[in-house]
Amino acid sequence: MLGAWGIIFGGLFFSHFLSSLPDVNNLMVSGPSQDITILDDRGRQIARRGLTQGQMVKAEELPDYVTNAFVAIEDRRFRHHLGVDPIGLVRAATTNMMAGRVVQGGSTLTQQLAKNLFLSPSRTYERKVQEAMLALYLESRYTKSQLLTLYLNRVYFGAGVYGIEAASQKFFGKHASELGLTEAAMIAGSVKAPARYNPIADTDASLTRARIVLRAMQDAGFIDEETRSMAQATRPRIVHVTGTPGAGWFADWIVSRLRDHVADTTEPIIVETSFDLETQTLAERAVTRRLGAEGDALNAGQAALVAMTPDGAVRAMVGGRNYGASTFNRATDALRQPGSAFKPFVYLAALEHGHTTDETINDAPIDIKGWKPTNFEGRFMGEIPLIEAFARSSNSAAAQLTAEVGPKVVARTARRLGIASPMMEVSSLALGTSGVTPLELTGAYAPFANGGIGVEPFGILRVRTKAGKTLYERKAPGHDAVMSVGDNIQMTRLMMEALATGTGKAGRLEGRDSAGKTGTTQDFRDAWFVGFSADLVTGVWIGNDNNSPMVKATGGGLPARIFKTFMETASQNIPPRPLIGTTLVASAERVIAPDAPEPQDGGKENPDAFQRILSGLFGG
Repeated sequence: MLGAWGIIFGGLFFSHFLSSLPDVNNLMVSGPSQDITILDDRGRQIARRGLTQGQMVKAEELPDYVTNAFVAIEDRRFRHHLGVDPIGLVRAATTNMMAGRVVQGGSTLTQQLAKNLFLSPSRTYERKVQEAMLALYLESRYTKSQLLTLYLNRVYFGAGVYGIEAASQKFFGKHASELGLTEAAMIAGSVKAPARYNPIADTDASLTRARIVLRAMQDAGFIDEETRSMAQATRPRIVHVTGTPGAGWFADWIVSRLRDHVADTTEPIIVETSFDLETQTLAERAVTRRLGAEGDALNAGQAALVAMTPDGAVRAMVGGRNYGASTFNRATDALRQPGSAFKPFVYLAALEHGHTTDETINDAPIDIKGWKPTNFEGRFMGEIPLIEAFARSSNSAAAQLTAEVGPKVVARTARRLGIASPMMEVSSLALGTSGVTPLELTGAYAPFANGGIGVEPFGILRVRTKAGKTLYERKAPGHDAVMSVGDNIQMTRLMMEALATGTGKAGRLEGRDSAGKTGTTQDFRDAWFVGFSADLVTGVWIGNDNNSPMVKATGGGLPARIFKTFMETASQNIPPRPLIGTTLVASAERVIAPDAPEPQDGGKENPDAFQRILSGLFGG
């Protein structure tokens, strides 16, 4: 009777665990994740994304020493037990008891597979029972070769990859079937502590662990002493990505843009970009050193920098202080108020409505329906030329110009040049109260640098499969003028003056034409400097993620110094050239038809003439 009741209660006990076991059918079906290799403009790898699990590789297709390396170090009796190894459990318990601590586990390779596939990492009694029962169940459904195949293709090896094919590609740049003995030992050894022992994280630690694997293989009879000695003397070539620590921000941005250009595919693809590793290194260095030296005193916790050519090709992107600490890309995703860095759009709208840089404006207190903007230092300068009002960043002048042409016109002008974020069409827009990202603000300055041609910032030049099939290739868009030649000339003059005598003096480049604008928001929450030479357009932002105020940080301070440091080092091997706006004067006088109509709201001033000017300047 007791035996019968024991069977009943035993059945109920095990049925509780059996009922919660997952379905183990179709485990052999596995699709690869997308493998994306990102190259800079010289074909150097800067990042690899998407390779989290490679194509499933059968255990029998691998060299024997590859599978034996895992068996030797993880479960030497794998080919003989039924999923749970009583001998191994006793041996582990004895070893641990003699050591006085847990130094050896008793889980079989099949139990590890069950845990990795289905179970939580918690160390509860219930989970251990489920693990053992699931291991027995897997052994009853699959052959040893199939179980080894599942294990090798599902286990985590560190550096973000699962499966031996992905690990082999990530660490050694080859297929799993091409692994050498030492490489196989390094990969097998990384399973114990993937973050510590994977070859990319610490090659020396990985090799030390591999020696333990090789010794286990010799003890198990898989290799002889001579083979082990030769393998230990071998140091495989590890594939190290040549990208900089902060190149991850650009790589993340590229991956997010891929779907705009190519359809989803399981084929490995290669993305050729406009990025330049040297330029990125200089950008990261400028941000890190300057922010490290001055950031604490200003209570400035973060910074962002975007550098592009005047046609919108992104050359460098720094999305924060440290990519390892925070992958959030402040260059592309942080909406921050630009402050006075928005004023070029106000002045362009004013120029398009008949104002000139030499006319005077009264820098004095104003009242616009109850809104009373004040200047940065609280002082007003009275009657001053418009160019001086811009250079000294007069809030009163910008508010007056916006009130005259209308906030809607100013917003429309900003959108035409590339500001895509929503803007409130109110009077305070004159002072940059609507949020923008550093990428879009820098891109909106590019037309000032290139002669008035609208651009859309881009990074992807070409996408192809590893087999060489082109999936996407960027075509140069047709020239689309977003401002007249005359207005571009005047805007260049305004922005050069801001660096020569105004708020941006700290950002002026030595021995090279430069122009730009500073920006500082209320309570010093954001500080900007966006400027350009004939070769690069660069935007710099500093602030705090929680929008807390800084300590009197202005755009003419740290951001201007970051800009100057970066631009001078990035351009040191480029011969200085005059800004396009300064070279257009004579060409415009010769080419523009005298009866060309003045644009009222973004119209082009004689576009055919504009094209002829650009053709003459750039050789077509």
